Amino acid sequence: MLKIFSVLTFLFSFTTQASIPLSVSPRTAKPSAVKIDLSLILAEARLEQSLIGFEIEGGEYTDSTGYFKCENDRIIINIKSPKHEWSSTFYEGMQLLGFLFPHPRMQISPTKQQVLEKCGQHFTWQAAFRHRGFHLHTMHSNEWVHGFLMDENPKIAIELVRWLARNSQNVFDLNLLRDELSSIASRIKAPFALAHELGINAGLSIGAALQQQNSFKLIPLGRAITGMKAEKALRKNLKKLMAAINFDFITMEAGTSEFTSVDYEQALNWIEAARQTLDEEQKKLMIKVHVSTNQNDDFYGNFNFLPQYSHPEVGVLPHTVMFYGLWDKKVPMYGNEDFSAMRKFTMEQNNIRPTWYYPETSYWILMDMDVPLFLTDYLVTRARDMEGLSDTNIEGHFNFTTGHEVGYWLIDWNVALLANKRHQFNPYAGLELLGEDLACWKRLVGFQTKHFKKNQLISILSFPNLQDDFSKKHRIHERNTVKELSKSATLREKEIADLDLALSELPNPACVRSDELRTMIEVTHERIKHAWLTRLALRHKKKSHMRNQLIKQASMIRLNAKDKMLGFKEKYDRYPEAKLFDRNSPNPTSYSFGYVYNSVSLHYWEREEEMIRKDRYNPFMMNIYNFLDILF
Repeated sequence: MLKIFSVLTFLFSFTTQASIPLSVSPRTAKPSAVKIDLSLILAEARLEQSLIGFEIEGGEYTDSTGYFKCENDRIIINIKSPKHEWSSTFYEGMQLLGFLFPHPRMQISPTKQQVLEKCGQHFTWQAAFRHRGFHLHTMHSNEWVHGFLMDENPKIAIELVRWLARNSQNVFDLNLLRDELSSIASRIKAPFALAHELGINAGLSIGAALQQQNSFKLIPLGRAITGMKAEKALRKNLKKLMAAINFDFITMEAGTSEFTSVDYEQALNWIEAARQTLDEEQKKLMIKVHVSTNQNDDFYGNFNFLPQYSHPEVGVLPHTVMFYGLWDKKVPMYGNEDFSAMRKFTMEQNNIRPTWYYPETSYWILMDMDVPLFLTDYLVTRARDMEGLSDTNIEGHFNFTTGHEVGYWLIDWNVALLANKRHQFNPYAGLELLGEDLACWKRLVGFQTKHFKKNQLISILSFPNLQDDFSKKHRIHERNTVKELSKSATLREKEIADLDLALSELPNPACVRSDELRTMIEVTHERIKHAWLTRLALRHKKKSHMRNQLIKQASMIRLNAKDKMLGFKEKYDRYPEAKLFDRNSPNPTSYSFGYVYNSVSLHYWEREEEMIRKDRYNPFMMNIYNFLDILF
């Protein structure tokens, strides 16, 4: 009865509300900070500091407009907008003048003549979402771990914050890892201060009791399990965090992992305790809503949807994974058939509480950038979801990203661009601005959509992690393991036929103008050939001449792809100081190697060869992930 009464009381409270509670209030950028950033942009472009200026009109405005006013061989960007959107309007003007920022360490600049040709033109800025930005997943051993959590000189972090502002983003967060709070606070202070000056809200991603991947947590594991003094620990540690770091919001995990819950009512109590504690300092709480399907209660239902029973000021981050989206008809991940339940939850909660959609542009862990596979469906799916959600006035779009290496900067940049309605949710917006051949890219994207997603080659080309090897019911992604293929001619021949078809329709990537992106497409195509050969080898007996010959051919494909990736590293490793391509890359995450080490070593290509060559399918064979460290 207590449960029923509490839920009915909760639901009744919504019928008396006049409006949906606001999440974090948008910040207003300081003109002095934007002037400094403009100076840096002009210096990088080798243009006179006096060439471009800006002026902000006083008054109250509902729309954001700009005008390129010419004065003595220079342009003044005249801005009329709501106060919190003036800086995004300014940066929209800079993009229209020809300044592009695809990557934190990449700037494309116009000539002086090209700038002055815009004299007299008017423009508008219209955001697709009130809140738009990125979750930097610093549980993975990426550049942002170094920039925000390791380096005394936070150059990488500062560059990322400027990239966000220059692309009209206004919110971000990152995972805190277990470390001395004073050390975390000292490193994070400067980039968070700059974010605030540039009009960006900065958040922290933590766990109430999250145990996995060295996450910073508020409640020790013992107290989380027993419940003894757990809420007291949460309040105390959250107050310490607020005293140490000037953040705007917390994104919190309610369970002990993505797949393990705590007592449902205890979790609701923790959520409310966190909300109350943050509210004392006018800070906001957002709860992550995962897509796992193995945690259910007879009364409350799916543990991930538990925040629907929390106070309406508690925001939610409905999550989707990989290159799958809310409207995809088939999503064979985490035990799901599709994400229709998450879509329904998102729409319902948007009428009740702050709701930011929380998709991905890089999953990592043997699924995309560390295979490596350059998955173009991220462009298409993110665009489709953004359009559908903007049309229904979802408050925020908050994209999960692992990093910008191996070409994945393009995908994140495209997501940032599509927060601007001028681009009309065009999945090729970034490529068009880069001067790429769009007909070429549409062939490449169409090929991957048909074969990687619809025909599910992704389950063949990516690699299983330990959960896939040990569980058939709750695999990260549905797939046939190599061990299962070795025992089933039917499964093996189906995969060979699917790979045969893809190879017969393989498009030529020579039309890609960017050497960096072309190389990643080429290596992705090499993996198709490699997987085809390893499966052909399974047709033949262990140690037979034909099996060995086919594995030898597969290894030649791998070595050719490895040569390409070694050359790629020499040209396009934009963060050499962080050792992201190295096997030994000390950092505070659960991973002792850089997050793109596997993409240049092709270690798991070789592992697949060795499993088949030796006819040994032990999940721990040649496995470089320390799963105990990941779990604890």
